[in-house]
Amino acid sequence: MAKAKRRLKHDRSRATEPSIATVAHTLSVPAWAILCRRCAAALLGAMVVYTAYFPSDSLQVESGDALWFTALALILWTTTLATQPILAAATAFSRADGAHRDNATTLLGRGLLIDVLVWNLALWMMLAALATCPPGNLRQATNEAWFWIAAAAVISAARRLVCDRASRVMLLSLLFAVAIGSSVHALHQQWFSLPQMRVEYLSNPEATLQAAGIDAPRGSAQRMVFANRLLDGGPTANFALANSLAAVLMIAVVVPIGLLRRSTGRSQPGSPFQTESHAGRFAAGLLTPQSLAMGLLALVGAAALLATHSRSALVACLCGVIWVWFAGRTHKPWARGLIAACILSAVGITALMLFGDDEWMSAAPASLEFRLHYWKSTLAMLIDHPLFAAGPGGFRAAYLQYRLPVANETIADPHNFVFETLAAGGFIAGGLLLATGIACAKVIRIASIDADGDDTDGPAATDAAWIGSGAGVSLGLIWLFSLASGQLLDFQAGVFAVPVAIAAWWSANRWLGTRSTADLRRIEIGCLVAILTHLTVSGGWTVPGVALPIWFILAMLCRLPLPITSGTAGADAGEPDLRTTADSIDRTRTVFRLALAAFVIGAGLLLTLRSASIDPVQTAQTALANATDAAGQGLTQRADRESQRAIAADSWDDSASIWRSQWLCGRLVAEGDDPRVRDQWRSAIQITLDRCGDNPLAWRALGDQCLHLYQRFGLSDDLQQAEQLIFQAMAGNPTDLSLVAQAAVIADQQGDRQTALTLAKRAQGLSKLGDNIVRDLGLQQIYVVRKLGTSAARSPQRRPVKDLFRERLGQIAEPGDTAERSNDTANTVKLVE
Repeated sequence: MAKAKRRLKHDRSRATEPSIATVAHTLSVPAWAILCRRCAAALLGAMVVYTAYFPSDSLQVESGDALWFTALALILWTTTLATQPILAAATAFSRADGAHRDNATTLLGRGLLIDVLVWNLALWMMLAALATCPPGNLRQATNEAWFWIAAAAVISAARRLVCDRASRVMLLSLLFAVAIGSSVHALHQQWFSLPQMRVEYLSNPEATLQAAGIDAPRGSAQRMVFANRLLDGGPTANFALANSLAAVLMIAVVVPIGLLRRSTGRSQPGSPFQTESHAGRFAAGLLTPQSLAMGLLALVGAAALLATHSRSALVACLCGVIWVWFAGRTHKPWARGLIAACILSAVGITALMLFGDDEWMSAAPASLEFRLHYWKSTLAMLIDHPLFAAGPGGFRAAYLQYRLPVANETIADPHNFVFETLAAGGFIAGGLLLATGIACAKVIRIASIDADGDDTDGPAATDAAWIGSGAGVSLGLIWLFSLASGQLLDFQAGVFAVPVAIAAWWSANRWLGTRSTADLRRIEIGCLVAILTHLTVSGGWTVPGVALPIWFILAMLCRLPLPITSGTAGADAGEPDLRTTADSIDRTRTVFRLALAAFVIGAGLLLTLRSASIDPVQTAQTALANATDAAGQGLTQRADRESQRAIAADSWDDSASIWRSQWLCGRLVAEGDDPRVRDQWRSAIQITLDRCGDNPLAWRALGDQCLHLYQRFGLSDDLQQAEQLIFQAMAGNPTDLSLVAQAAVIADQQGDRQTALTLAKRAQGLSKLGDNIVRDLGLQQIYVVRKLGTSAARSPQRRPVKDLFRERLGQIAEPGDTAERSNDTANTVKLVE
């Protein structure tokens, strides 16, 4: 009886929940404010679809791929915060007793602590970007710092846009639809695209590597890694890495499980299982059409998740499923949850051991050990640089100096969202992240206690239909632009993924709409628990396609409802209009001052973003693309002109100067040692050195160019410059096996045999660490350091370290060395991802 009354109460609260249109009509809110609010809601949905097709990855974020995403986030923040005081003042004025006070806290929301913390974190990251350059690269640093600004903008805006149930249901349904669409895309890749790519690679490896833009000579460790990732790796859909995709796919499993949890245990009229027994009610709930549909969608998501081969995602998804299924049980929830977690974990681990790939399972301890290496190196970096650490965008270069000798990977992030924050902003950034987490947890807990047994929700701050409309328009525009530009998306996968995603959205939106606020919160927390658990051992914290669901779910859990109270609306109570009452002059001034301040701040950030980042980055990238195209067609003058334009367009970036130096080096070795071209090459080298900061990877690339010229012409100046750059790179990357070996061969060519023998011994010791096949000196290839003449005109000559050491230094690189190892096709040795 009590439950029936509660349901009646819930339905009544939904029926009387005011929408933004109702509030606007009753309280005379300006039409432009309503239009801005609706545009913000549409932009909210559009961003979900946009990041599904253009999720970027951490390296792409550093190169500027997320700048337009940041612009959308700032537009979202500006349109939301500029209208928030107006709507809040109108709804606060609706109180008949007039007992209210219009100040910044009332007009912007009483839960401002979270906004203050996330914006302080974002601004600290921008400060860290500026403070760490030099020695960091200013373009990469600011590009990633803008991403942190986008995070603060989205969280603070979305908290005010999704304060009602309808908007939350729409947004959660869209996230679920994107996850289902990505699942179908991943399965299409697993069954069709990847097998075709594998056949193409096995038939013509060189063409596949050239198309992928990877320089991996035959018999090298680089080719082994590429082959293993292609032949044994999982699908990535629109993402760059399978682990990033797996973070999104967990939503496709957790949401339907959360819906099925509430549908089971209910007897349906006319069901053959209409009985009082628990088993009968459970079966009746599962056999409804909606339950069967959700169960099928959950299986699709689970199948795609398994295909990614992400161990951390499977464990994290299990955590999310346990939460949504057992959280909130009235009878000993902690005990039942603990028992259920143990049972499900045992069942899951047993199933993986029985049906999973043996080598994939056996590699799990090594994969976790690699993570421990990353975190230990990050801590060493933090101890040396506690204030700003490496700064945003600087981890990849700074990590190499602190990388443990046993590790050999060059990573873009520490594979843990806490360590990634620490590495980008130091201990202050970590403290701000911790404070934000505590504040969010407190808000979520208070909201959970306040809503216990009550299904009332905040008033509608926007029309939920506009969120869905924005997603639909974004989907159409993305496909239209791809057709118009001739750069088609994965059309075959889209034929299946888009219709299934739309159907999933429709089904989830209808079913989630019948759920209580507590049920929605349980599902949202389950998704958040799953993603964050995955990100404790995986990258993706600064990947827009992974981060946006986290921001939106956090905003839904920590939403800020408009301050409508139980009083009578101003129009109904005979109150004068907000804009014409003499008593409201001061209030109106406060409202529009706050609105104007939000607009000015947002516009200022957008103008700064455009002038300092978007314009130079886009101009440089366009010019560089033109230069690359011209070079491919043999249009030398145009390639020269466009590459110089790319360098001049962005004075902070080093990618254009690196490309130009490599292109000029190729011209020198192919066409002859033209003094004019050599001067241009030296100038490009110097520009790169001035812009790249302390980046051992850039120094190594420039040193390799010098070695290529030395192979072609045998000039001592080239060898001397190569020695300087390679040894400088080795100082910043002391555990790189091939770099140490290259330095040893250079030292021998320069006549410093003692240094050569010392470095060779060091390289030999590094090759034995970790028992990793890619460290085999027979697979590590370096540049031959001697004059080769015209034989090096087409491409640089490289040979295995083992052979060069034996020839030049009289050493066998590895005692008891086995026969030559091959990394081609079927002989590929599986590596830990």
